[in-house]
Amino acid sequence: MPTLDNITISIDNFTDIGDIRLPPASKVTIISLSALFFVIGSVGFVGNALVIFVVLSDKRMRSSVTNIFIMNLAVSDFIIMVVCVPDIVQFMENVGWRLGLNSCRLLRFTEVFALYASVMTLVGVCVERYIAIIHPIKAHIYCCRRRILVAIGCIWPLAMVCASPNLFLHKLQMIEPGFTPCLMLFPRPLFLLLFKYSEFVMFYLLPLLVQIILYIKIGKQLFGEASFRAIEPAIGKEVYAETMRARRGVVKMLIAGVGVYFLSFSPHQVLLFYNTFSETHFQETWSYLIFVNTMIYVSSACNPLLYSIFSQKFRQKFRSTLCCRAPVAKNINHITTAFLGRRNRNITKSVKTTVTEV
Repeated sequence: MPTLDNITISIDNFTDIGDIRLPPASKVTIISLSALFFVIGSVGFVGNALVIFVVLSDKRMRSSVTNIFIMNLAVSDFIIMVVCVPDIVQFMENVGWRLGLNSCRLLRFTEVFALYASVMTLVGVCVERYIAIIHPIKAHIYCCRRRILVAIGCIWPLAMVCASPNLFLHKLQMIEPGFTPCLMLFPRPLFLLLFKYSEFVMFYLLPLLVQIILYIKIGKQLFGEASFRAIEPAIGKEVYAETMRARRGVVKMLIAGVGVYFLSFSPHQVLLFYNTFSETHFQETWSYLIFVNTMIYVSSACNPLLYSIFSQKFRQKFRSTLCCRAPVAKNINHITTAFLGRRNRNITKSVKTTVTEV
């Protein structure tokens, strides 16, 4: 168990990444990690741009509130992939920050608020799916398009407010001649520790717990044998089966995205706890820090790949956009929906609002 003395010693040793100049890595390591980042960056840049384009260009996809959240997530991930390039390139060069104080603060602020917006969007889409599936009668009230747009409109200003300390606390600190990194400097190490743990609780721990609890409840409802049996007589077996397949696919896709996100950020959280409660500071290496920081961007790059794996609609749209032609396969889902819609004109509004077009 950590004692008060241990914690005090650890606080004194707790520092932000980049406060020392690490020894250079071998050329093989630099080339390998640079290639890894190039692949991740290319996939994230192109993939998220595709997600934004296909949602905006398709009226039916824009009509889904889940897709609106997914597009918002793609926007935040796209911003992260763009602004991280100068940061990670200079970090790989290990020569400090060479773009000036204003760009240091602006890029770090942009990267952090986009990251916060991404986390809040993941929570938002989880809550939306929970209401739509667990409380379908209330879904058309609480998850209507207008309310979702208002929620998204609140996410970005809130994310900017939470990230605003980066505009004032980042400074260029000379560690040695020729090496001046861009660091977040606090008057006391204790303030840095409090800031890091507040960030950990607000944008890692609480979102993780909320999503785990809600997705467990959603999973019990969707994958249980008695799920939605009450509405099957009203909508028919075919519509019921199609609705269940769509919902299960969407939930699997979203859970996979949450899993990738939190696995990508776990190394930083583990390092935070280690440096807080251990008597000795973790001795980072250049290769380790580059790899851990590159892993942060895996989450932003993986989401479009997950959409391609779990969503037939996104997969078809990606293929048609990249090939500049209409998909060869006919959209059976649209035909079936139109046909069954004529047979089920009397379906209640609460049932309609919970069907997800993803």
